[in-house]
Amino acid sequence: MNKARLFFTVVTILLCVVLGMAPASAQKGEPIKIGFMGDLSAPFSLSAQAAAKLAVAEMNETGGILGRPVELLSEDTKGEIPKGIEVYKKLVMHNNVDAVVVAEKVEMGVAGMQIGAELFREFPHIMFSTIGSGDAIWHHVRDDYERFKFGFQTYYFVSSHYLEIMGAKIIPDFFKNYVGATKVALIYEDMDWTKPLRQGLPGVSPSLREVYESKGLEVVYEKTISLDQKVFSTLFEDVAKEGACVMDCVVGYIDQPAFVKQWAQSSARDIPWFFWGGLAGMPMAWDMTQGMIAGGSIGSSFVRVPITEKTIPFMDNMVQKYKTGPIFGSHTTYDTLYGYKKALEQASDTKDINNIIKSLENVRETAVLGKIGWDARYHYNIPYPDYVTPIVQWQDGKMIPVYPPDVAQGTFKQPADLKK
Repeated sequence: MNKARLFFTVVTILLCVVLGMAPASAQKGEPIKIGFMGDLSAPFSLSAQAAAKLAVAEMNETGGILGRPVELLSEDTKGEIPKGIEVYKKLVMHNNVDAVVVAEKVEMGVAGMQIGAELFREFPHIMFSTIGSGDAIWHHVRDDYERFKFGFQTYYFVSSHYLEIMGAKIIPDFFKNYVGATKVALIYEDMDWTKPLRQGLPGVSPSLREVYESKGLEVVYEKTISLDQKVFSTLFEDVAKEGACVMDCVVGYIDQPAFVKQWAQSSARDIPWFFWGGLAGMPMAWDMTQGMIAGGSIGSSFVRVPITEKTIPFMDNMVQKYKTGPIFGSHTTYDTLYGYKKALEQASDTKDINNIIKSLENVRETAVLGKIGWDARYHYNIPYPDYVTPIVQWQDGKMIPVYPPDVAQGTFKQPADLKK
């Protein structure tokens, strides 16, 4: 009987090793610690936190990183810079984390970089900013690489890429070849993130208007609106009067339901619009606008389209395991942690910080939205076409991906045709 038990035990162990069924026993040594900080009263930080939990849980289920378990430590910044600096210090100096994820506005990431630079020599670590498009993060790396080389930025687009990629490539192609429009009304919201688009970036790019005009689009109307604005009727009248064929709305935080409802009843109701982000790209937008959103387009990572084999499982696991939708910042946080894992594995090291940084600068890993990796000089993530945010159009109560063509699941339709 004892021999039989011994034989069974040996066979079971061998099978587990061969089939990779014993990840927990493979984890040895001190955990790799990842600090997470964000405004935990804000949906975007909560969604990013869930994505970080999901990534860490999956890693530990499959053997951790280099055979070591991964531990996630979360802190609440309450959306306040002083509190953010406090928790960054705590994570680095007290908890001795190997990496810090700042899942909040760019200003918080910049504050983290500055305090991190002071701590880096005594407490080597990596910092990832996973929410926010501002260029300030990578500008720090560009302007003083040795001091800020530990900082990396992951987002759908950084501000300069809005001009160089969205403005110069994606939107002109979408408007001219899919919407069938060349006369554009440009509408900005009055926020810091739109300033480079309105004014251009010296030495990098002219304004969005100038970029469009160089690509064969005619800007017939241009206006900046306040976040407090609730009445848009005059705007729509002016857009229609100027003969615009499409409204390019560089917005993410205005009252989008109010905008959509008033558009649907205005003289501009047959002029399609494109939002750069925001509530209109979430499933609840149809009900919130009583279906008046039909015909509108937006860049949305909330749509179920298999950009890679990881996309749909990620979205499903976020909802099923953490009861939260994968809103902006969740994809970038999840993909960042897997990029970090890949870099550590390629470096075969978790402590030589310079070796890890070089590995991060060269890593490329399949991600939820394409491929994750960072520019070797500036440390922003490699953008489109490697990292993709689909353009969707609201049709019959659903967000239908219509661009780019390799992820499209339908074709663009004019608002008037959808309302027949």
